[in-house]
Amino acid sequence: MSSRGGFQQATRAYIGARWNGRIPPRRLVWWEVLTVGTLVNAVAGLASLILLTRGIDGGTWVALHFLLLPYNVFLLLAVWRTARAGVFHRALAVGWFGCTLLV
Repeated sequence: MSSRGGFQQATRAYIGARWNGRIPPRRLVWWEVLTVGTLVNAVAGLASLILLTRGIDGGTWVALHFLLLPYNVFLLLAVWRTARAGVFHRALAVGWFGCTLLV
């Protein structure tokens, strides 16, 4: 198996586990969304701000800022689709998503 095939298989497994509710909602919200998602968004946001302060074209840093929007929507929908996720978990995910849009 090539490394590309392994990467594709790992990506499918990662997405499938979250999309199909095989990750416990507690781990999905606290680790995947609030910890990893926030760190990834913070790094992208910081890079966007650096580009902005350096005078880079506005479209470039705005594109970088919104590049993670599909990932953020995926995490929100993964929590929402998880049957075992309660109102608290869903509310946290929606609040986090709103913050990622505003910040």
